[in-house]
Amino acid sequence: MKSQAFILLLVLFGGGVCAEEKKEEATSKLSTEENIKIGRGMAFQAYGAEQQEAWREARDLYTAALEKAPDIPWIRLRRGFCEFKLEDEEAARADFQKAISLGISNDKADAENDLQFLITLRSKAGPLAEFRDPKGAIALSAKLVELNRTTDYVLLQAACLAESEQYLRAQEILLARLKEVESAEEKQRLQTAVETFRTQSKFGPALEGLELEKTGKYLEAMDKYTSVLDQAPETAWVLVRRAYCLSKTGDPAGAKADLKRAMRLTPETATDRVTLAWAKATCPFLEFRDGAGAVSLAKRALQDEPLVQTYGILASGYAEMGDFRRAQETSMLALSKSPSEGDKKELEAKLELFREKKAIQGDWLPKATAAGKGG
Repeated sequence: MKSQAFILLLVLFGGGVCAEEKKEEATSKLSTEENIKIGRGMAFQAYGAEQQEAWREARDLYTAALEKAPDIPWIRLRRGFCEFKLEDEEAARADFQKAISLGISNDKADAENDLQFLITLRSKAGPLAEFRDPKGAIALSAKLVELNRTTDYVLLQAACLAESEQYLRAQEILLARLKEVESAEEKQRLQTAVETFRTQSKFGPALEGLELEKTGKYLEAMDKYTSVLDQAPETAWVLVRRAYCLSKTGDPAGAKADLKRAMRLTPETATDRVTLAWAKATCPFLEFRDGAGAVSLAKRALQDEPLVQTYGILASGYAEMGDFRRAQETSMLALSKSPSEGDKKELEAKLELFREKKAIQGDWLPKATAAGKGG
């Protein structure tokens, strides 16, 4: 996804400084807490000036705010953005470095602002190239959602994932949030974001294919995957998904052909890595099962984002290697990370198999009752 898509989602997300008390009566002797409140009030005024593109006025207000509250990272970040607008890159760089060194505030409202503006700094559209770190932005967005699970923050997390071409994961979190909300306005914003990914990404039809798979419409899903592979034939994760559909519809030769192509490719994205790891650990074709390869890919995927599902795949890889002790330990680790009810049941079933020293046989084969029906 191009940077304009990221910007579009930031517009959907909204963003901005959390509302707080903006005025505090001065006294002759102020406590540290009172000084911090005054500093925040000045910073909110500065943020208002920024919205009017009054960069110099905003910078001066942030400077005054930092005299009262020097250890709040978001205030320093905002001053840095103003300094960049005023073409003082050296000062901006110093403020960004200092803000990063301060870490995340203990106060929840400040922490939310810290994370939002650090994400802006780390995104591909960040003002200074040396601070851009899309992987770091993903991790920060996950912390933000963990701190306060709002639709705004989920949209921002999805934007960060999409910026690193993790479209599958971005869609997953948007659809999960869609199931949680009741507001028609929130539902519309989330659905708009999903459609944005599907429209602007060359992988849009593959994202639709994943949803078709979930309802057992394997033939329809295959058509979506094929349309993507016609344009991007060396996309490992789409090849694996089509291989799964081919296997489910009774075409093992076609499935093996796609898996062979996928296994020869160098995984380019986290989605490639986790999907290939899953195939190596669970597919029914012995020539493609590779426990060590699954473990290596899953570990790398966990560096991108430590998901419960990826820990489950890692456990399956260990089991395929015959290391059932590590398979059990990894499954229990995944269970300790508050999985969804569905993930919990799957992990518990895996754990029982690992205790019996059995590897995972994935659900790749067609059901007898579904023969000839495509699902």
